[in-house]
Amino acid sequence: MVKGYDLFGDHGRNLPTPHGSGKTSMYANMGKSCKPDPNRKREYPHLYAVFCLDSHNTSYFYIREDGTYYWLHCRKNKDDVEVDADNIQIDLFGEPVLSNEFVLKAIL
Repeated sequence: MVKGYDLFGDHGRNLPTPHGSGKTSMYANMGKSCKPDPNRKREYPHLYAVFCLDSHNTSYFYIREDGTYYWLHCRKNKDDVEVDADNIQIDLFGEPVLSNEFVLKAIL
């Protein structure tokens, strides 16, 4: 008679190998699930940037499906405010240029 419990009903044959057993290194599978899917499609509205003023006041910069940009300002004890981002400069590749002046003027 075998002492102890057989939790899986396979008498220990399908247990994972312990670290240091030599079959695979300890970090062999690390990060494989973190790689982005190359065929994924962007979902809209797409969050482009986050600006934290402090732990309770945050501004989010979003892109809409039609290519326009807007701010979502979340402030403590106030309603969330959505503001269109006008006069935004876009670089050659279609990405917005978020200068310090532009960001500070928008979020303060």
